[in-house]
Amino acid sequence: MNERDYSLKSLTPESTLIYFLRTLFGTAAEYAVYIPDSGDVIALTKGQLVFLVERGCADAMIKTLPQLAARNIVRPINPEEIEYPAETNALYVETAGAFVGTLETALYPDEPQFPSWWDAPVPFAISSRGVLRLNDTAINMFGIGLEKLNASELPERDEFIVRLEGTNGARFIAFRKLKPGIFTVDDCTEDLNDAQDITWWAAVGQTWMREVEAKGGKWQRLSSLPEGKKRVRACEWNGQIQGYLYIQMPPRKKPEPQIQEPETESQPEISQHNEEPIQPEPLSMRQPDDVIGRIGPQAMALLAAGQSRENEGDYVL
Repeated sequence: MNERDYSLKSLTPESTLIYFLRTLFGTAAEYAVYIPDSGDVIALTKGQLVFLVERGCADAMIKTLPQLAARNIVRPINPEEIEYPAETNALYVETAGAFVGTLETALYPDEPQFPSWWDAPVPFAISSRGVLRLNDTAINMFGIGLEKLNASELPERDEFIVRLEGTNGARFIAFRKLKPGIFTVDDCTEDLNDAQDITWWAAVGQTWMREVEAKGGKWQRLSSLPEGKKRVRACEWNGQIQGYLYIQMPPRKKPEPQIQEPETESQPEISQHNEEPIQPEPLSMRQPDDVIGRIGPQAMALLAAGQSRENEGDYVL
């Protein structure tokens, strides 16, 4: 297959279907084909494209054709069922741009069209149908790990950075678009690490200055070393003087002497509460001795007043 001529620069996947139809009538092509980054190729006849425009899809973008086909709003044709596809022209739209080619290209859309300068000693990458391919120079620089990236998930910007994990740690690769789908790639790991280091120290400086201001101090950035000023610090980065920082703090206040009052002896506090009179404890009633309890009335008479052991001989039995 011949190299694709992307001369139709104004036609992109973000273009509307009405613009796709107008461009189709302006060429000698008989079919309209959209090649997405992933998924099946969508091939339509002129009549089908007119049908979509009349059904209210005129302002829908070309890249929404797979969703329209999934909802059965339109049924794409099978290029294999067309006779002589190598002799039938079609208008193609893909991420790299738009071109006119034979319908045979729709049968083999996976192979990208590499530019003539692809083998130059410059690291290049091409994105086609969700696959990222590198030239030999890029492979020698980054290895095949970069080709494992999903091209359909790459940011749609002219410049972006991706993180590549490797055995020696993370690497950061910068992509810069040359033309739709084709990029130059460059290792920016060292530059990005330096930028992160600078950002860190800038944050440290801002935090320090906020603390100086919170304490009532003032600071000033100077391009040259002043004379007669104290609290001047040279700001150095990688061995080069970037300037000078002058810090002026308010004078410290001397603490006022504290007068101590003489200590007075504390007097015991007199309770104002009426104290209740102390009540005598009740006398306990003693129980009669067990021996006395066993003495009968006769023995008790013997123990009457005036009787003792000395006159036991007068006891009457």
